[in-house]
Amino acid sequence: MVGAGAAVAATSGVAIAQQAPKAAPPILVTSLGQSLDAFQIQLAVKRAGIPFQYDSHAEADALADAKTVFFAVGASLKGFGDAGITIKDELARTTHMLEEAKKRGIYIVVLHMGGEERRDALSNQLIELAAPRAHRLIIRNDSDADGLFAKIAKDNKIPVTVLESVVELKDPLKEMFSGA
Repeated sequence: MVGAGAAVAATSGVAIAQQAPKAAPPILVTSLGQSLDAFQIQLAVKRAGIPFQYDSHAEADALADAKTVFFAVGASLKGFGDAGITIKDELARTTHMLEEAKKRGIYIVVLHMGGEERRDALSNQLIELAAPRAHRLIIRNDSDADGLFAKIAKDNKIPVTVLESVVELKDPLKEMFSGA
């Protein structure tokens, strides 16, 4: 379950507090959809001075050292062609990455910085797969004309940050990683 605070589990009559994952460096920045949005996001992370790795084609083993993963969602047919993959391949990679991140207790941030022009049927498949599993959503202000992100956020109690552009990512990064 996503949300602030601690979840309490009872084991043999003893309550054990488990902290929900929190954003902490290092970050793995990767693409879900092979658009250039992940490249722009990693530039913002770099400018913020937060330790990160960038791999637009990262596989689950790339999560070994990550404490936070940034999934930049936005499908690009050119990106798929250049990478030699299909949407089916990308959905499988995404599923595996999400499962591994959950298993490792990694904080998941789904970002959609491509705006309305990156909201096609391919992108929506990736959004519908990844966004409900996020701990936080960060979107561009024109990314949610149909209310998909708002619905996912409400249904799953996920905080959403809305920005004018990727350039404004600096303040949410400071907020997420303060004290980390």
